[in-house]
Amino acid sequence: MKRLTYILAGLLLVLSSSGQNWVSFSDTAFLFTAKYPSNWTHKIKENKRVFFTSPADDPQDDFLENINISVSSNPDFGTRYKIKDVMPGLMGTMKNSFNDFQEEGQRIFKWNNEDAGEIIYSGYNKIDTSIRVRMIQWFCFYKTRLYTVTFTSKAGTDKHTATALKIMSGILFRP
Repeated sequence: MKRLTYILAGLLLVLSSSGQNWVSFSDTAFLFTAKYPSNWTHKIKENKRVFFTSPADDPQDDFLENINISVSSNPDFGTRYKIKDVMPGLMGTMKNSFNDFQEEGQRIFKWNNEDAGEIIYSGYNKIDTSIRVRMIQWFCFYKTRLYTVTFTSKAGTDKHTATALKIMSGILFRP
């Protein structure tokens, strides 16, 4: 059943991205490259975080889905700390940040030929409890860096999920 879900998600990914024009993001300071649809926007925010934001679904759309990418360095990343070892603690940390927290899943997978972790959950952010959000987060140690990528959407809305996963899958780490 799980395998069928991944196959269907892959098919949806291909179907949803056909006909879109994609542009490249590349900046040596951020140590990665990415491609995103031309109707999405990108911004560089404080602490060297990069955001890709979806277009509004309609004029009344009050929540724009986004992908947030951050890169941090530490000599212990990838050597002393391994993704499989830090995954259990990540879900606990996220649980403490949300009201009505619901874990949807977690897994270890390969990303840029490295072990990576994925956690999926939903809840109400303790700072803004007006909207239930759903998060898909990927974590990967590459060399001495931790890449953290988070897709945030309104819970129950999947319109941009396939595109977001395609963006996330296409992120390439720089040496």
